[in-house]
Parts: sequence; structure tokens; C-alpha cells
Amino acid sequence: MHDSVSQDLYGIRLGAYTAREALDSDPGEAIAPLEYVITLTEAGLAEMRALISELRPESLAFEGVIAAITKQVAVLRTRYKLSVYAQLIEEPPLSPERKQALYRIAQEALHNIVKHACASTVTLRLSSQEGKLILEVCDDGKGFDPTGPFPGHLGLLSMQERAVQMGGTCSIESAPEWGTYFRVCIPILPHEKPGDAGVVGERH
Repeated sequence: MHDSVSQDLYGIRLGAYTAREALDSDPGEAIAPLEYVITLTEAGLAEMRALISELRPESLAFEGVIAAITKQVAVLRTRYKLSVYAQLIEEPPLSPERKQALYRIAQEALHNIVKHACASTVTLRLSSQEGKLILEVCDDGKGFDPTGPFPGHLGLLSMQERAVQMGGTCSIESAPEWGTYFRVCIPILPHEKPGDAGVVGERH
């Protein structure tokens, strides 16, 4: 992520110089490089927000896991130009450690889509049903055979381990040219009572 932000800054500098030169000769020609600068600025800001959340573990305690996931969604939209539909509940009543684990699972799932799926559309849902949290991530990418070796299998193994450590389950459905559906189900423990936070995620 550090490299991509550095590239954004370089692109912003180049675009600004191009726009300045165009203003001297043909002001109308400055519009395209200025739009380019705006796009790179939005992408860089989204990535920096997500990066700061990762570098500050306490941010999950103050801002919540919903806010952290929302920042990752913003990166997919601005940096990678993916169409992302996010449906998130209010802040779940998890301990800080379990929020961190849930966030890492969602982050890895989105990372795999960016790196391997060649997708154009992503759907992410976090719902609560009968004392359980259910995270679903699906894409319309190229898919793969889950029974064989595939890119990102180490990331999937990490997600499975995190889910099991939280007493939950992790499943994945995919096939070549049919996209991928990823689902994690974790229990809300008895001592984790609702109402710890009221952060509201995206609902569109």
C-alpha cells in the first residue's frame, strides 16, 4: 500500500504540472489532467485511511470493525474501480480481539479478490442471525477449483484458522468462470452483549 500511495503522489505531481502548462496555452486542455489529479487524490486518501487503521490497532476499539471494513471497501472502489455493494449491520458486540480477527478475515477476502479474481463486482454482507455473525463476500471474477491448488490458498487457510479460533466456520464455493462465494459464521459469546457501540455501516 505504501508503494501505491507513493505512485499516487507522483501522478498528482505530474498531473498538476501538466494542468499548469495547459493553463498557459489552452485552459480547456487543463480539465483532463485536473480530473486525473482528483481521481488519484481520492484513491490516495482512501488508502491512507485504511492504512492508518491497520497501523493503529486501537482504532478498532474506538472506531469499530464496521468503520474499518468500510474503509477497505472505499479502497476497492477508488483504487481498483470495483463496483462494491456493502450491506453492514451496526457495530457487532465482539471483544476487541475478535473484532480484530473478523476485520482480518474480511480484509484478506477482499485482498484475494483484488489480487486473483479479476472481478468487476463485489458484494459484501455482514449480518446477525440467531446469536451468530455471518460474513459473506462474493465476486463475479474468474473463480477457481477449491479442491486443488490455487492462488491465495495461504490467505484462505489464514481466514479458516481465524474463524475456527473464534469458534466459527469458514466455507468457500467457487468454480472456474463462475466467481467465488466466501462465508464465515462465528458465534456471539454469552458475555458479548449487544449495544457496545452504535457505529452504522453502509446500507446501499
